[in-house]
Amino acid sequence: MEEYTVHRLRSNQSRGLGIHVVVLLAAIALAALPSTAQAVSGPIGYTIFGGLYSAASDDMFAGAGIRIGLGGFAVTPNAEYIFTDGGNTYSFNADGTIPIVPLGVASLYGGGGIGWLISDPDVGDSNTETVINALVGANLSALPMKPYGQIKHVFVDGDDPWVFAVGIRF
Repeated sequence: MEEYTVHRLRSNQSRGLGIHVVVLLAAIALAALPSTAQAVSGPIGYTIFGGLYSAASDDMFAGAGIRIGLGGFAVTPNAEYIFTDGGNTYSFNADGTIPIVPLGVASLYGGGGIGWLISDPDVGDSNTETVINALVGANLSALPMKPYGQIKHVFVDGDDPWVFAVGIRF
């Protein structure tokens, strides 16, 4: 009976040690993640931008978002307000980008994402459409406020506008 109890205690200690090792390794991996993300894509930052939607009426827009660097990949959830006549139009997007040509001073990037385009006309019902985004851009990283320009193609049912944007990341 005593031998069984000693064996059971040793087995529980080994299991407890294994759990501690797994937790320690996970903590080390999570602690290393932000430094890797910062080295390649930058830490969490903000972006403001504006430009032109080349749809039937060439509407101007303004937007803002949060940029989250994840190693060589960056995710940017953002919102845009499109200045249209006769109502309100806006979009919510989650775009991901990766560097295509990473240079020290500037870089070219590409990516895509998903979004929702909401139009709320003065007369009639509002409409929400799910859209797919494909984008390419260039940024200058030599300045504290990093200017960039990008072209985005929005795939939406029927009218597939091109979006030309310039902005600043900080």
